[in-house]
Amino acid sequence: MLELSATQQASVMNSSASTIRVSGLAKAKLAALRQQASTLGMSAEDYARHLIEDGISLDIQARTKTFDELYAPAQARFRKSGMTEAELDKLVDEAPVRHRRSGPRTKAGRA
Repeated sequence: MLELSATQQASVMNSSASTIRVSGLAKAKLAALRQQASTLGMSAEDYARHLIEDGISLDIQARTKTFDELYAPAQARFRKSGMTEAELDKLVDEAPVRHRRSGPRTKAGRA
């Protein structure tokens, strides 16, 4: 079971006295959370808080911004990259082929 204080889980919630409990999370999922946190140099609690904060932020953005506003940073990065649309099309077309060549995913490879 994973427990996070409210100050750890979401600064946007503006509460420091409550706790959140997550039950029913499969051991493999908790292990994946801990592994990803470790990879990022974070504690599991800090990483879980980060995920919660990002999820809330994304939800707010999705409710308050247009698609064009949300997509603008990706468009700017694409323009800055110098890649042509033809090169992007080729990359996208080849992606399923590269994915099939990498072999089937095993259950252990899924989070």
